[in-house]
Amino acid sequence: MDSNTGAPAATLSVGSIISRTWGTLMKKPGVYLGICFVFGLVATLINVGLTLANPMLGSLLGNIISMIINLLGGAAIVYVAFQDLRDVRMGLKEALIYVSGRLVPLFLVALLSGLGIGIGMLLLVVPGIFLACIWIVAVPACVVEKLGPVDCLRRSMELTKGYRLTIFGALVVIVVAFIIFGAIATFLGGAVLTMTTSIAVMALTAALLSLVLTLIPSAMLTLITAILYADLRSAKEGISKESLAEVFD
Repeated sequence: MDSNTGAPAATLSVGSIISRTWGTLMKKPGVYLGICFVFGLVATLINVGLTLANPMLGSLLGNIISMIINLLGGAAIVYVAFQDLRDVRMGLKEALIYVSGRLVPLFLVALLSGLGIGIGMLLLVVPGIFLACIWIVAVPACVVEKLGPVDCLRRSMELTKGYRLTIFGALVVIVVAFIIFGAIATFLGGAVLTMTTSIAVMALTAALLSLVLTLIPSAMLTLITAILYADLRSAKEGISKESLAEVFD
């Protein structure tokens, strides 16, 4: 039960998680998709530009800058989602001001989890998938609870314990959709090869097609972290989603 409102704790299932994530996206599609598109576009243009300028160093630098930009966008979506839980209208400017103050810990959370998951993927994939499931709510913990990088990972491990198989199932649904739309983008990008010989045009077109066609699953992959965080705290600690959003007051 909710310790503040007496409401029943959330029930977690693959279907309920996907349904709540989709419902949240559709409540304000322009806001969530818009944030994803704007940040994704800036990251894409910078990444492609640096890569074309210097395929080795530029690509590395572009990936790092893209990660920071997309991380800001993702954290902004999490912030807006929690404000939306209590019907507070929040603009992108306010969201950016808030998450900018958490940029360093957010970057370190992404770096640590990314390295761990990456190494896990190299070790027969399964360890990487496991780490992705247990650390999935580390960013919301960083945004909402203002924890340090290592504490965010520990907090996520604590909250996801007992629900990791369900989380895995929900992630599979969204990742499959992401892969399908990504494959369509790759196919269409291949068609561009027959229409131009410009490497810059080909690279930019392929990147933009991928950005646009994967916009919805990308937004859902970010939103699901906020939904899971809220549902896990409701299920484990009896705290309502509205109460969680009060930390921003």
